[in-house]
Amino acid sequence: MRNGERTGRPAGSKGGNRERILEAARAEFAAKGFRGTTMRSIATRVGLDVALLSHYFGNKEGLFAATMELPEEAQGILTEALSGPLETQGERLTRGYLGLWENPATGPQMQVLARSVLGNEAATERMRTLITGAITGPGVTPLITDRQSGFALAMTQLVGVAFARYLAHIPQLAETDFETLVARTAPAVQLHLGAAND
Repeated sequence: MRNGERTGRPAGSKGGNRERILEAARAEFAAKGFRGTTMRSIATRVGLDVALLSHYFGNKEGLFAATMELPEEAQGILTEALSGPLETQGERLTRGYLGLWENPATGPQMQVLARSVLGNEAATERMRTLITGAITGPGVTPLITDRQSGFALAMTQLVGVAFARYLAHIPQLAETDFETLVARTAPAVQLHLGAAND
């Protein structure tokens, strides 16, 4: 203690610091990509010693891998959307998926995943694994047994809209209010979801 102030790690270390580091890393990777981001730039953003980042994640690759996770809500959104009546699945899936991008708590995580995939082969493979895992998870697989192709096309539609709105900021989409976006996207998603495999 010096002049009445505590020295060393900030209060609420452990889990709190780990989450703060991940949040800062997502922001850095989203803004600068993998190559442009350094452990020091992340440490500076979060206000912690770079050694603490190494303690939790080892190196930049380890930290990057930790940011490459789908939000916890993602699996539940898929399951819930596909569990209800077929005629409303498109609207529920559209609202749930785009809602992940819209939500300040999960949006940055989705942006990191998307931006990383665009410029990093390892990230692309990781994303493929995550999406395949979500689709083949025990909660989803029984719900799309005869329409895997339709589901894949529905998700492609949603990913395209998300990229255009949240990454490319195409005015016609970026400036559209969320409810209108859902209403105009859901019919195309519904069309794919309703199609059986060939």
